[in-house]
Amino acid sequence: MEEDVRAVVLGWQKSDKASVINSILGGEVASDKHFVKSVRNDGEANGRRITLINTPCWWENFGLQDSPEVVKQELVCSVFQCPPGPHVFLLVINLSLPFTEENRLSIEKHFSLFGEGIWRHTIVLFTRAHSLKDKYSDQPMKNPDLQKIIQRCGDKYHIFDFKNKSEGVKELLIKINDVVAENNGQHFETHDDMLLEMKSQRKKNEESAEARQKELQDKRDLLKEIEEAVAPLYKLRIVLLGWILSGKSATANTIFNNKCDVEKSQTGTYYSGDVNGRKITVLDTPSWWKYFSSKFNPKCSQATTTLESMSQSQHMRFPHALILTIPIDTSFKDEQKRIIKDRMAILGEDVWRHTIVLFTWGDRFPDISIEQHIESEGEALQWLIQKCRNRYHVFDNTDKSRSQVTELLQKIDEMVAENSLFSLENQSAVRVSDTQHDEEKTLNTDHQLLKLMYQEMKNRREEIRTKLEELGITLDIADKWSIGQPPDLSNDDELKEKMRREVSRWEAIIMDGMVNILNPEASYGETNLMVMNWLQKCEEYSTSKTSGYDTNSESRDLEDPQNPETSDNASKLQTMHS
Repeated sequence: MEEDVRAVVLGWQKSDKASVINSILGGEVASDKHFVKSVRNDGEANGRRITLINTPCWWENFGLQDSPEVVKQELVCSVFQCPPGPHVFLLVINLSLPFTEENRLSIEKHFSLFGEGIWRHTIVLFTRAHSLKDKYSDQPMKNPDLQKIIQRCGDKYHIFDFKNKSEGVKELLIKINDVVAENNGQHFETHDDMLLEMKSQRKKNEESAEARQKELQDKRDLLKEIEEAVAPLYKLRIVLLGWILSGKSATANTIFNNKCDVEKSQTGTYYSGDVNGRKITVLDTPSWWKYFSSKFNPKCSQATTTLESMSQSQHMRFPHALILTIPIDTSFKDEQKRIIKDRMAILGEDVWRHTIVLFTWGDRFPDISIEQHIESEGEALQWLIQKCRNRYHVFDNTDKSRSQVTELLQKIDEMVAENSLFSLENQSAVRVSDTQHDEEKTLNTDHQLLKLMYQEMKNRREEIRTKLEELGITLDIADKWSIGQPPDLSNDDELKEKMRREVSRWEAIIMDGMVNILNPEASYGETNLMVMNWLQKCEEYSTSKTSGYDTNSESRDLEDPQNPETSDNASKLQTMHS
C-alpha cells in the first residue's frame, strides 16, 4: 500500500465539501449540516489510507473581520487533527455559483490565518464544471478572480467529476502526489508559533466557557424557586431590539409559533397571543445598521424613535424584558459595542438590568456551547454579556420544538423576580456619547448615508441579477425609488469598506436563499416565480429602508422568509434564515 494521504478540506457555504469527501471515501457526510468543530474522516481509496478533515464554513463574501473568532480558531486547529500535519489543503469551489472579486478576497483573508505557506500545499478543487455549458469549458481560469486564486496555488487545480468518481479520485491522488513531491515530501508545518498560539487560546476559551456556564447555572438555581412563584402572576411584555438581519421578527414568530395577532405601526410591530398558557405581548422595533451610529439610520430606526415608541405605548412603557438579538454566526467587535452602548444609553443605565442577549441563527453552531463563542469572540461581546448580568440565550429559528421558548420565558421570569419592572418614566430624552468614527465624520447628515446605502444596495441588486442570469434565471424588476445623487466616495476607502460590510450579509443571505430554492425538480416557470417573489421582497426592503419610508412590512418579509405569513413559497424557503 502506498503512503497514506492527509488533507484538510476548505470552502464556504454551498462549496460542495461534503460531496467531495463522500466521493473520495464513499461516506455519508451530510451536505446540509452546519458545524463549527472540524471533523476527521478516515477511509481508503485506490488502495491508500486517506484522512480528510472537514472544516467549518465561512460566508463567501465575509472578510476575516466579520467571521466569528471561534470559526477562525477551528479552521486553524483543523491541521492538528491529522498529525504530524496535512500533506495538502483542498480548496473546494462550486463552479455552478458565480465567483467574484469579493469571493476571492474572502478566501485569501481566511487563508492568511494559516500563514503564507498554505498556498504551496493547496489544490483548488472545482466541482460542477458541467453546469457551465462551455462558458469556461475546462478552463475555469478564464474568470480573472479564479485565475488569481489558481496562481496563488502555483497553478495547482483539479476539476472533479462526480459522475465519474473513480477516475476523478485517481487523478486527484496523482495531483496530491505531485504537491508532496514539490514540497520535498514534507507536510504542512504545524509547529508555527501563530498556529500553536491559536490552539492554546482555544483551550483557554473552552475552560473559561465551562466556568461561565457553571456560574450561570448556579445563579439560575438560586432564582428558580422565586421564579416559579412569580411567573403565573403577570402578563409578559417583551421588547425586541437588534440590527438589520439579526433575526428579530423570526424570534417573535418562534415565540408564538406563528400563532398570534399582529398589529403594525410606524414605530414597530406588535405580536400578541398565548404561549404556554400565558398572555404575552412582543414589540418588534425597527432594525438599525450594524456598522453605523444611530444618527445615520432612517428616522424610524434611530434610538430616540425606539424610546418614543416605547414611551407612547400603553403596553410597553413598563416592559418586563428587552431582548437584544445578536446573530451567532457573525463577529461582534468594538464597533458593535460602541453602537449598542450609545443606543442603550438613550434608555438609561438601568436598562441593562432588564436586558437579555438572544443569540440567533443557533443552528449554525450546533456542536459548541454558546459560552465557547462568547469567550472566543473577546472583550467586546464579553462586555455586553457582563452588562446584562450574564443573561443570554440561544434561538434556533428553524427548530420547531418549544423547549427553547420555554427556557427563554423562564430566564425572563428569573430576571423579573430579581429586578421587577423596567420603567421609562425617568429616562432622559437623549443621551448619546460622542464616539463617532472618523470615517463617519465625512457624512454631514443622515440623508447622505441613506443615499449612499441606497446606491450600494442598488449596485448589489444588479450584481445579484447578474449572478442569477449566470444560473439561467432572468428577472426584470424596476427601480421604484430615487433619492437623488449620493455624495462622492472615490477618495474615502474606509467608508466604502464599512458600507460594503453593511450590505455583504444582506447579499449573502439572499444568494443563500436563491440556491436553496433552485430546486432541480421544479419547472423553470415555478423556479422563476419563487426567485422573483423572493427578490421582490429584497427590492422592497432596499428601497424603503434606505429612503426613510415605513419599513415594517417589507423588512419583516426579508427578515423572516420562514414565516408562512410572509411568503407564498414558505415550504420552498424553509431552510432560509432571518
